[in-house]
Formats: sequence, structure tokens, C-alpha cells
Amino acid sequence: MSINLFVLALTGIILIFHEEIDSALGVVPAAQAGENRTSLAEAIALAKQGEPGAHPVFLFADEEEHPGVAFVGMSKTSRKLDDAKTVSVDLRRGQLLPTVDFDGSFTGVVFRLHAELLAGPIGRLLVGVVALALVISLVSGAVVYGPMMKRFAFGLLRRDRARRTFLADLHKLVGATTFGWLLLVTLTGLFLSLGSVALQYYSVTELAALGAPYAKEPIVEELGSVDEAIKTAESTAAGRSWSFVALPGSDLASPRHYTVLLKGGTGLQSRMLTLALVDAKQPSRGEAHELPLYLKVLLLSEPLHFGDYGGWPLKLVWTLFGVTTLVLSASGVWVFASGRGDRRARKRSQVIDDAEERAALSSP
Repeated sequence: MSINLFVLALTGIILIFHEEIDSALGVVPAAQAGENRTSLAEAIALAKQGEPGAHPVFLFADEEEHPGVAFVGMSKTSRKLDDAKTVSVDLRRGQLLPTVDFDGSFTGVVFRLHAELLAGPIGRLLVGVVALALVISLVSGAVVYGPMMKRFAFGLLRRDRARRTFLADLHKLVGATTFGWLLLVTLTGLFLSLGSVALQYYSVTELAALGAPYAKEPIVEELGSVDEAIKTAESTAAGRSWSFVALPGSDLASPRHYTVLLKGGTGLQSRMLTLALVDAKQPSRGEAHELPLYLKVLLLSEPLHFGDYGGWPLKLVWTLFGVTTLVLSASGVWVFASGRGDRRARKRSQVIDDAEERAALSSP
């Protein structure tokens, strides 16, 4: 458990600053200065030229982080979002940007190690199991040690005892100090590990029900209406702008509709996306739909997990807690390893510790 926590904490600290790292390494392509002169329909056409034989499955843009750049997901094997290769388009010059292997970049590898232990979907479920075990460990630890720790001065470290006792005290102290934050990050990590399952469930239930009347229609391949469709979607939610579009035929859209995700506001509010479905043949027709509660929880989980919604101050706070968690996991490994050493010394230390704990629990 402690080793898994150490790996997750270390990779999590790195991912807090993934935007700064990617920028420093030149991973994300940048557009030239100026105004956007290329429509999204033209961007899709350019992506098709760059990936002959591939189907466009999504559009993504973030004017704050990547101004003037549209990312088009292209897939030759299926129309699933996860199978798509990202093609970058400069909307200011109307040109394809150099291909970037996001998964093979430094932060891409770190993210896959953090989210799925470099083992794909199975690894993601394993991370979920580790998160669940850690939640149980945190809650049970609070129940077991909570009453006992009230009898001791907060921050007590028994330096006059064996090293194992000192490290055990340090482990409990750090655990008590970071309990709330660690429980929050672990719970959100558990939700994120189930993110793919949640999206697929939404796709085959509520989204499929909305697109049921058009399920047998051929997929709309002519996407010249995408710009008008996005304007229609934005008109359904005042003050919000598009962030992501699942194109017709993808696993998050019907054969005839664009699924447009809209963002707006600041801080956590900016992560609470809203959804609009727009007819690809009649792009002036669109309607907003409420996301289910479990997807709202999923959307909130990512910023709460990585602490990247409050600028540098919050990132530094999350980093401090992350480093503290490294100490917690390292002390846990040390306590376990030292317990396998001198059995006599360990036994004497354990007897004394147990006696003190029983006295603390029995005292009024």
C-alpha cells in the first residue's frame, strides 16, 4: 500500500505542473500571433488531408492555454474517442502543425503511470482498487487511532524509544495532519479511475436514448455545418463557449448529432461543463441537456484531485500536501521493513507501545 501511495504521490506532484512542464519542453504546438482566420470545418478538412483514410471523431480547443489551435481527433480503426490520434491545426495560418505524441511525452508517460500504471484499462481498474483500499485504510485508521490519539499530545514523537517507534509516531502524525486532504484526493482518484466506465454507461443509456430516433440513419459525413452548430450550442447557455465537440457517429454522439460541451465561469465553476445536442443536417436546431449527477461528480473530481483550478497558490498547497504524503508512505515502508529486523527489539518495543496505547484508551 505504502509503495503504491509513494508512486501515486510522486507522479501526482509532477502532474500538478504538467502545463508548465509541457510548455517548457515544447510539447504543445503553438499558433502564430493574430486572429483566427480558419473555420473549424476547414480545420477538419485539413486534418483529413493529414490523415488520409481516417474519420474525424472529435474537436477540442482551449483558447486560454492554446490560443489559435484546434485539436482534431482522427481514427482509422473505429469512431471511438479513445482510439483517435490528435491532429493540431493552426487556425490563424490555416496549416497543420507538427505532429506531437502526447502519450509519449514526459508528462504523458507520467500521467499513464499515475492513472493506469502503464497497464491500460486494467491498470486503471487496479488504481481504483488501490484507491478504494486506501479509503478503507484511512477511515479505519481514524476509527481505531482517533480515540487513542486524543490521549497524547498532538505531534508527540517518542525519540527515546526504538527507531521503529519513532517512525511509527511520525507515520501517525503525518497521517493525522493530512487526513482530510488525503481522503479528498483518494476519493476523487477513485471516481476518476471509473471515468471511462461512467462515460460509456452514459453513452449507452441516456445519450443513446436521446439519439434513438436517428440510430438507424447513416452517419453524417459532411461536417461543413460544425461552425454554425457550435454557435447554436453556445446560444443555449449564455456566457459559455464550446470546449469539446463529439462528431456524428462517435461513441458520444448519435449518427446525426454533434454533442457539444460548453464551459464558462472561473475556478471550479469552469470545470462544470454543460451539454448541447445539435442536428448536423439542420444546425440551427439544438437543445441543452442536463448532465447526470455521476458525471458532474466526475467533472469536479479532476480539479479537486490535481488542484489546478486556483492558480499557483493552490498548486503550491497541493504540492506541499503531496510531499507530506511522500513522507507518510516512506515512513510506512520503513516501519514495515524495520519490523522484519531484530525480532527481540521489535517485541520489546511493541509490548511497551501496546501498553501505552491500552492505558491511553482506558484512561478517563
